[in-house]
Amino acid sequence: MNRWSALALLLAFAGALGLRSSRLDIRPLHNDEAINAFKLSALLEKGVYTYDRDEFHGPSLYYTALPFLWLGSTRNSDQLDAITMRLVTAAFGTGLILLLLLLTDGLGRQATVWAAILMAVSPAMVFYSRYFIHEMLLVFFTLLVLGAGWRYTQTRKVSWVALCGAGLGLMFATKETFVLSVIAMIAAVIATIWWTQWRLQRSALVSEFPTGRRNSPLTLRLLATASTRKHVAIAGLAGGAVWLLLFSSFFTNWNGLLDSIRTYFIWLKRAGGHSPHIHPWHFYLERLAWFQQAKGPVWSEAFVLVLATVGATVAFFSNKTILARPGFARFLTFYTVILTAIYSVISYKTPWCALNFLAGMILLAGIGAAALIRLFPKTLTRVLVVAVLVAGAAHLAWEACRANQTYASDRNNPYVYAQTSPDLLKLVDRVEAIARVAPLGHETVIKIIAPESYWPLPWYLRKFTHAGWWDELPADPYAPITIVSAKLRATLDEKSNKACLMTGLYELRPGTFLELYVEIELWKKFVATLPRERE
Repeated sequence: MNRWSALALLLAFAGALGLRSSRLDIRPLHNDEAINAFKLSALLEKGVYTYDRDEFHGPSLYYTALPFLWLGSTRNSDQLDAITMRLVTAAFGTGLILLLLLLTDGLGRQATVWAAILMAVSPAMVFYSRYFIHEMLLVFFTLLVLGAGWRYTQTRKVSWVALCGAGLGLMFATKETFVLSVIAMIAAVIATIWWTQWRLQRSALVSEFPTGRRNSPLTLRLLATASTRKHVAIAGLAGGAVWLLLFSSFFTNWNGLLDSIRTYFIWLKRAGGHSPHIHPWHFYLERLAWFQQAKGPVWSEAFVLVLATVGATVAFFSNKTILARPGFARFLTFYTVILTAIYSVISYKTPWCALNFLAGMILLAGIGAAALIRLFPKTLTRVLVVAVLVAGAAHLAWEACRANQTYASDRNNPYVYAQTSPDLLKLVDRVEAIARVAPLGHETVIKIIAPESYWPLPWYLRKFTHAGWWDELPADPYAPITIVSAKLRATLDEKSNKACLMTGLYELRPGTFLELYVEIELWKKFVATLPRERE
């Protein structure tokens, strides 16, 4: 890689870091983030983590977060905030740029640079790098497996196959949907071998599939050797070691190993439609290609999709004068198309799942961008092509800024999904202010009553040691501070003969509101502390 390519990659890395790490606390925690925060706190403070086969995905998010917390001198949940947690996923999102170096000779130098730029500025990649959820880690470990696997085919070094196996173990320990990526990888390898053999039979030309020796396809030769079987065993041992360590919570929860298998019976039901997250097949592509809510702004990553289509096309209808390794480009095409189809067919959908096949699209888009430049050899037309590519990348960067700043919590943003309203933080601030004048402070009794999920409120009220939670009105709903879902129509002020007052209505998430009731005497104490208007 020459110095200009290295400089471009460095700039892409810096841009990725800037977009992913600035103002990480601009929006309140999503309910998934708050749940993950509680599990991380238990691991941090008590050294306790137990894999739950029903919810919450795998252990890698929490264990990989610990070094970040230690480096930041975070020792307990009181010191744990949104910025600290989101820096973990921001680091993995930025690290995707570095992993592309493993694929440089497969993608080609120019394609690697363009893939790095697009990975850095993709609004979806940026947005979910700023979410303390599992998805970005899954994308990172998947790209690690692809990169290490590619390096192994080129070098036959045991270290690369061991890293590939460890990466598979980390994918497993991150999220149950890792199997979809593995299925797509295996199917893509088979499809690429089949295509290569078909081309050989038709043209009798030397295979274009990546080879160590140029006389036969490397994959077929590898499968026939004893050393390869040994290397596969090493990869299995590396992946198994990761699985054993993380799912057993470092030998403290042996049930976690069996639960890591049992969980698939649960997730199969959800994938088949037993979930509130059921959406049509075009749910992901709509958000990537063209998304607009009512009178909201238009969002589109169609630039990536178009370039990915170009990359996929040249993978099958060009030669090495256009592509560095046509065979590798074909593998990426098969992998991306198959994975996109799998996620589209499954009824269960959340927008961050799109990252898994979007990563493949971005790699193909890098190939497409480099191919377009080579297809126009004249200086003027090449300059125009580069200008269009730069303009497209700049537009994506602008959309990424807009999505993560102006529209960070706005439902008009295609990547905002069941997002906590910023209004909830006003409720939290009000409760904290009332507690400061309450005789018992954070020991004040609080009752929170909501039939729907009240998360992330438990995280924000974690300092209150006497907080109780109900999904329906209890026989005695009254407390110094009571928070009730508006859907319950509690009217506690009327029922208590004004012994408590309804002091405010706050939005938890779109369409879900909470009422705040405070005992009259406590409310009077709080009001007395408010600044008075000048007469």
